Amino acid sequence: MKRRKIGVLIGTVTQNFSSRVCKTISAKADEYGYDVYFFTTFNSYGDNLLYGEGEQQIFSLPDYSLLDGIIIALDTLNIPDGAEQLIARLRSVECPVVSLRTRIDGFYNVLVDESSSMERMIRHFVEVHEFKDICFLTGRMELEDARLRYACYKRIMDEYGIEVTDSMVYYGDYWTSKVKAAVNHFLGTRMGRLPQVIICANDYMALEVCKELEERGIRVPEDVCVSGYDDLIEAQHCEPPLTTVSVNFEEMAAKAMDIIDEIDQGQHPEKEQYISIQEKYRGSCGCKRHKVKNKWYSLTRQLEERKEINLQTIFMNADLEGITDEKELLNMVHKYNYRNNAKKMWICLCDDSEEMSLEERNLGITRTEYTNTMILRAVKSSSHALHLLSKRFERSELIPEDERREYETGSFYFVPLHYKNSTLGYVAALYDNYDHYGDFMQPWAMNFAVALENYFLHERLNAMKDIKRMYKEDPLTGIANRRGFEELARKVYRDANYQRKRVAVLCIDMDNLKTVNDVYGHSAGDDALCRIARALVAVANGRESIAYARTGGDEFALVTMLEKANEGAELCTKLREELQKINDSSGQPYEAEVSCGVYEVKDTSKVPLAKALEMSDERMYEEKRQRKAMRRE
Repeated sequence: MKRRKIGVLIGTVTQNFSSRVCKTISAKADEYGYDVYFFTTFNSYGDNLLYGEGEQQIFSLPDYSLLDGIIIALDTLNIPDGAEQLIARLRSVECPVVSLRTRIDGFYNVLVDESSSMERMIRHFVEVHEFKDICFLTGRMELEDARLRYACYKRIMDEYGIEVTDSMVYYGDYWTSKVKAAVNHFLGTRMGRLPQVIICANDYMALEVCKELEERGIRVPEDVCVSGYDDLIEAQHCEPPLTTVSVNFEEMAAKAMDIIDEIDQGQHPEKEQYISIQEKYRGSCGCKRHKVKNKWYSLTRQLEERKEINLQTIFMNADLEGITDEKELLNMVHKYNYRNNAKKMWICLCDDSEEMSLEERNLGITRTEYTNTMILRAVKSSSHALHLLSKRFERSELIPEDERREYETGSFYFVPLHYKNSTLGYVAALYDNYDHYGDFMQPWAMNFAVALENYFLHERLNAMKDIKRMYKEDPLTGIANRRGFEELARKVYRDANYQRKRVAVLCIDMDNLKTVNDVYGHSAGDDALCRIARALVAVANGRESIAYARTGGDEFALVTMLEKANEGAELCTKLREELQKINDSSGQPYEAEVSCGVYEVKDTSKVPLAKALEMSDERMYEEKRQRKAMRRE
């Protein structure tokens, strides 16, 4: 029976919300008999737009028509312009799409009732603490949940007749980057008077607010109360523990899986479903109603693990520096993958045989999409052994079928490998016990991708060197061709002018090449030409300024500086002597013979190189005529 497949599009898997959602989806998928494919990103950082583009390419990896359901956590995908493009792509699929936390028209939605989610928290501060100066730090206002939480705040404040002024609201981003400015805003508009409470639209901002207040000598909750939203692990173990709203993310993930399974069974679930929330009144509002048992050993261990991750990131980066061999690179990357407890891991790279167009290459365009075929380059087994291979497979398979046949069902995670917006491939991993990759995956994948790009760059540079060498080198004899000769000869000519030395210009032509080809075959003719090239190499040995080349079919040339007059004729004699040695040792019935023309230039500033070659060529043909005449006699 065909295995049913669920695709999950989610970011920041190691963080609280995403982690809990992924584990619950894996457990429910196992219960229902689905495979789950988690397409994950680490999101962009700062204003590095190219990195963000590279991350979001993971969502172009799957063939969505092959999936039986899709779950998307849109607010975890903090990638510029990525959300709009992804939603447009998902609207064309036939399977059900379920959105978590964010309402998307036309999809199934599992939501928190944001219109009332902040209500009991605000009433708590007004009725229990009798506060009126209640500030609000919003989330990203382009997101519906942030707008609804803010609207809830304004509605309840209005219900109590409390005016909300500009000084009481700051527009945040659900992260920590705007918190310092927010605290400045809340404190700077009151002439030294502190607000009674700062309500934050999520825990990340609330925790940073507490830190910022502490650094200014302002106590929480004695001077200012603070609350958050989400109930992160960090919120429970900070000091004081954070008053917050706890969202049952496990219930959210389970409902999403239930919706897909119900549709699969022919049922018709509600398009919008809501989950429960609960307020946790802790130390940051002074109530301490909900106690938290701090697990200090666990926290200490987490800190040690973070320190170890930082060290391993540095060491991995150093060890990968300068590696130019692909096998060595893969083995070194594997060395640092010991932290990953995956049952199996696959490294899949783009197929470079799928060439870009000539126009794209000329414009310096990088590959920003996955190739139609991928190459399975390495597999890490549960025993931590690494197996190197090179297996092509269709991208729609994601993982070659024979590689994953041993697992009936499973949860597979896909992580992009990219350098900025250049798509290199991806890593796929299968885990036990509904687990997923840890915090080291992001620096591991980034270091791997940078090293991989450096390796490919090294390969391309070597290829360019080969092309450049081939452009100037005769492929038969291995010495310079006409292009290479012109460059080298002009340098000899310039050096001679600078040093005020004489130059000998030799034009050399093989005698009877046609006869050798006709009688002994073209391979013999090629061999004879190579003998002449070897003789030229022998002549050049020990000379500091010399250029020689095969300039045509049976034509050769040599230009060199001279120490004395008439030395050019001696070079012709030496060339014939070296050639005769080669002929004698060949054991073949044919010989390579040459005609030479020599023209010496006393002052290179007065005789151009082209003119000297012309004069030398005329003398070579004169000698060739004389040699032919002698052979007739």
